[in-house]
Amino acid sequence: MKKLTAVVALVAAALAALAGVQLGGGGTAKADASSCQLGNGVHHVINIVFDNVHFFRDNPNVPSDLEQMPNLLNFLESNGTVFSNSHTPMIAHTADDSLSLYTGLYGDRHGQPLTNSYNVYNPNGTTDTATSFTYWTSPIIDTKPLVPIPSPVDSAPSMTYSDTVPASGPANRSAPAPWVPFTRAGCDVGDFSTANMVLENAAGDVPTVFGAGSPEAVETAANPDRFKDIQVAEYVGEAVHCAQGSALCSNSPRAVADNLPDEPGGYNGFQALFGAKYIAPAIGGGPSHTHDGFPVTDANGNLTDLDGNTMQEPFSHTPGFPGFNPTASQSLAAVADMQEAGIPVTYAYISDLHDKKFGATGCTSPGNALGPGDACYVAALHSYDVAFGQWLQRLHDDDITPANTEFVIGAEENDQFAGANIGRATEPTPAGCNGVTVACHYTNTQDGELQANIKGLLSTTASSGTQFDVQPQGASIYVHGQPAPNDPTVRQLERDTGAMTSNLTYSGAANEQIAKYQADQVEQRILHMQTNDPLRTPTYSIFPVPDYFFSTSGANVQFNNGFAYDHGYYSPNINITWVGMVGPGVVNNGVDGPGPTGGNEAQDPNSTRTVPEASKIGTWVEETDVRPTLLDLVGLHDDYQSDGHVITQALTDPSSALLATAALAKGYDQINSSVGQLATDTLIADSSALATGSSSDDTAYQATQAALQQLADDRDLAATKIKKLLSATANGTMPTHGQMTRSLALVSELLARADRLAGS
Repeated sequence: MKKLTAVVALVAAALAALAGVQLGGGGTAKADASSCQLGNGVHHVINIVFDNVHFFRDNPNVPSDLEQMPNLLNFLESNGTVFSNSHTPMIAHTADDSLSLYTGLYGDRHGQPLTNSYNVYNPNGTTDTATSFTYWTSPIIDTKPLVPIPSPVDSAPSMTYSDTVPASGPANRSAPAPWVPFTRAGCDVGDFSTANMVLENAAGDVPTVFGAGSPEAVETAANPDRFKDIQVAEYVGEAVHCAQGSALCSNSPRAVADNLPDEPGGYNGFQALFGAKYIAPAIGGGPSHTHDGFPVTDANGNLTDLDGNTMQEPFSHTPGFPGFNPTASQSLAAVADMQEAGIPVTYAYISDLHDKKFGATGCTSPGNALGPGDACYVAALHSYDVAFGQWLQRLHDDDITPANTEFVIGAEENDQFAGANIGRATEPTPAGCNGVTVACHYTNTQDGELQANIKGLLSTTASSGTQFDVQPQGASIYVHGQPAPNDPTVRQLERDTGAMTSNLTYSGAANEQIAKYQADQVEQRILHMQTNDPLRTPTYSIFPVPDYFFSTSGANVQFNNGFAYDHGYYSPNINITWVGMVGPGVVNNGVDGPGPTGGNEAQDPNSTRTVPEASKIGTWVEETDVRPTLLDLVGLHDDYQSDGHVITQALTDPSSALLATAALAKGYDQINSSVGQLATDTLIADSSALATGSSSDDTAYQATQAALQQLADDRDLAATKIKKLLSATANGTMPTHGQMTRSLALVSELLARADRLAGS
């Protein structure tokens, strides 16, 4: 407890002072990345994605995650812009959000909109679950067997790609890879724990990149451990995609061909390294290596975290990749190691802190989930803050600064805290606790999601005998037999799931309707949730009140203290997140959008507002916009049409063409975003329609579906034209007066139709 008190005091002092590391000037970088040809004076690119780390406060009295990481927050605000009005795609979860950030594509085009898993129909009408986390070119990985295998029924690639919206054409191509523009420009690209740019699962991905008969694949297959922990340490989670002629790959005995057979414009003659077994020797510098006083490797040449602890797989303790819940100290050390080894473009992922980590002590939450202001949650945030302070100093000493480096750092989602909060039926104790000076305490009924047994809730309804499978991120429903959307059994199930209620609530409401929104297949298309692979298309999807998480067993509704941060749903407490940009060409505006105290959950913990209603302040940013903005800043471009556009408000000197289309970009977001005004209105309309009708009269539903279908067709046509126009303006082409007039008229007309449909 003395240690905990000291940690809390340090955090309090840091928050009071808003201390931070200012970067400028510095030492001489020892890495040589001279072959890398980026524009605008950029020599380094650092892209970091947090899992569910919040800019906004969840409890109005408790400083937010970023407020408790002042080294990072002050760096972003002092040197660039934090866009706090950034929006996730649907479904808002790690894989879809990360892949949208990396590619600039919505899930209907990159192939993983449901995430982190989805189902695939079998010939007999049942379904198997597949994982969204696979290597970029891997097949669908069926997770039903004890050891995951490539799907025996669906030959589509996991990341099935479509050029068009709605997603169409044969499901036989993988999505374009994010590293390609950089490696074509002569830049090696390093990845640490990043979604699908590294090997994700040993059994499925090792044969994909090393070959089915390779020693690595043979070794993996021979390991009886279903989780392949040793191979995870050796081959999974880390990658370096090399430029042509890169010494890093040329000097390694196990560099393999970086095969991207579906890449637009072709991609031949490139190599890559996969796994710590081959990357550590290439970048570590040998045993007990340090760099400017910072530890890099241990006595055996294994990479360490920022504090000198050997990175190792946590279950087998095999040195190497530490798993897909890396701490800030681990991921930031890997980024620094790669940059210092001459890898100028690096991507990394950092885990959240909303559950108890190994060795956590002094926690004031009863279960595994941690409420805002929990003592060990605060202590863990302090450790992240310390890590960022060390890392920024290390980069400073390497002359990796805002003067020559593009930093893109943000969180891929902003999960809602399901538990006691200010303005709810119960609050944490003591009253007014802030976590920093007074820890917040929770009981077993104040901290955890409300686990809803969907089949139990339906057991007394007309749908009690309907056979279906459920993906609980939100809840995507796969009715057995893959019936049509207007099938009477499907329609009855939609009515019954829409009518589910609970008296066990955090809001204090009696008979709370669990399913706040529902989306059938036309609405799923509008939300960018349907790929060109019909075997993975859900029958329909449910978006519950964000306190609930669906299961298929147990009591109808019960507390689950294992988890308390819910994702995947439609809610401003989930779909509004943040992204910070720093570097050459980035304007220094501090915060663009609400500050940490201005988020929705602190004011609206029961999530009563729509996303547009909660997004009135600051530049509306889509996660798909981050990719084209980054490429614009470094003078590169993709060889495919992005779904996003350059964020004009991020630039110090936007072109006249970008300035001329700022209003159109704003309108485009509202018709094409998964959580924009058009999607919101159509979701409201569809939810209402799905609850209506009977087996003898379903005319209201049918009329709404006809209107939604026409609106979806017209929206997709308009969005396709507008995003091409916005891409052209990013390349300096000034739009004509006629193009602007017609495009803005299309936006207005579509929004008006959606508004009328929601009202009716």
